[in-house]
Amino acid sequence: MVYVLASVAIWVYASNRVGDPKGTFVLKQLPVAFAAAAAEKLGLFPLMEQLPGLVVWAMLFLPTVAVIYCIGWAVGWFFDDLKNRG
Repeated sequence: MVYVLASVAIWVYASNRVGDPKGTFVLKQLPVAFAAAAAEKLGLFPLMEQLPGLVVWAMLFLPTVAVIYCIGWAVGWFFDDLKNRG
């Protein structure tokens, strides 16, 4: 949940910046950087070029949130299991 809130905060902050289009672009790319790297490795960029930017951003953002959530859940489960054993 922290990742989602941080990503939304970055998006809102970047959207409200005036006069720095390069900085705005970089800030908006932070939440989807890892998914974009995976999409590049899978050869999905030609498909993404045909879609609107917001659709591509959502396609990259949502799986990234899901993966990070699952990692957090697994880590939490691991430590809960360790705590219950001891």
